[in-house]
Amino acid sequence: MSRPLFFYSDALLHYDMGPQHPMQPRRLRMTYDLLDSYGAFATGLEVVEPELAAWEDVLTTHDRDFLEALNRISSGDYFPGAHRYGFGTGDNPIFPGMYEAALRYTGGSVDAAQAVMDGAGQVAFNISGGLHHAHYDRAAGFCILNDCAVALRRLRQKYARAAYVDIDVHHGDGVQESFYDDPTVLTVSLHQSGRTLFPGTGFTDEIGVGPGEGYSVNLPFAPYTTDEIWLGAWREAALPILRAFDPDAILLQMGTDAHFLDPLAHCCLTAQGWLEAVKDVQALDKPIVAVGGGGYNMTTVPRMWTLATATLAGLALPDTVPNSYPHQGEIPTLTDHVSPEMDTRDLEHARRAADQSVAEIKQLLFARYDLT
Repeated sequence: MSRPLFFYSDALLHYDMGPQHPMQPRRLRMTYDLLDSYGAFATGLEVVEPELAAWEDVLTTHDRDFLEALNRISSGDYFPGAHRYGFGTGDNPIFPGMYEAALRYTGGSVDAAQAVMDGAGQVAFNISGGLHHAHYDRAAGFCILNDCAVALRRLRQKYARAAYVDIDVHHGDGVQESFYDDPTVLTVSLHQSGRTLFPGTGFTDEIGVGPGEGYSVNLPFAPYTTDEIWLGAWREAALPILRAFDPDAILLQMGTDAHFLDPLAHCCLTAQGWLEAVKDVQALDKPIVAVGGGGYNMTTVPRMWTLATATLAGLALPDTVPNSYPHQGEIPTLTDHVSPEMDTRDLEHARRAADQSVAEIKQLLFARYDLT
């Protein structure tokens, strides 16, 4: 039996928006090194260098003028209209080589999709992917190209129905937008509410339009949501719809920024609580393309992605990080051994908000899936 494919090369580190930008490419290398220190690549995973995504694939999701502008800006051409395409902002600064860098991480997700389509295993990984905020003709939220949407369209070349499951703390707005009228792709996003966090979308009444009505599921949470609240709502409201949709394949976006130590959001999950949702998706026994996403604390991202990768690949790893890991002093264990301290008022507010989201999803969507 072939080993699961893990698409990675140090060339992915060229997606670098600068030393002050929150999304540091070293998180990819730290995850690779952590998995390597456990011996995951010796017996469990096969490392494959991703190819640059082909234009014909990217054009299934993005505007040609946008791609041409990206190429010109990346090459250093004077381009006074860069702002129209979302470039030159604090979130998406212009940097040399960003055209090739964006095509490379997108290519990793397309390659991972093709790997599961070709029967190379039940799961394939591209932790550099998961950049879910990019729009049809505009970069946004640290994301230039929407590799998730491009890879989902590749999956649809074989599978009649695909699901997108997003456990990043930010709403997967670009992916939802790309499939909002498509009944063959179910998008499910768990996130901190747009009332308190970028991108300001992802409310429960965003359920799709036209033939896609009923195929977008949004589960927003209040700040200070804990494992118990998050998992309970996921299992009561979103997971039943995912099961009822019964996809032929799943793209799992594994943003880690719902962790209580992440600096850009306010949810309070632990690594092991977040991992339970990964296990729930795995239990559906469908082909999975697993991509990365958000995550901005350098002690939490590598270990959470290592936990998720090992879980999906069926690898049993000890909790204690090997001494050979270069950052062992910063990351001594994979799981959390402390929990966030919670104010009872914040906790109660988070619980009420989750209960309301669950009730609204049930009212809006459960009858469509014969779940009432």
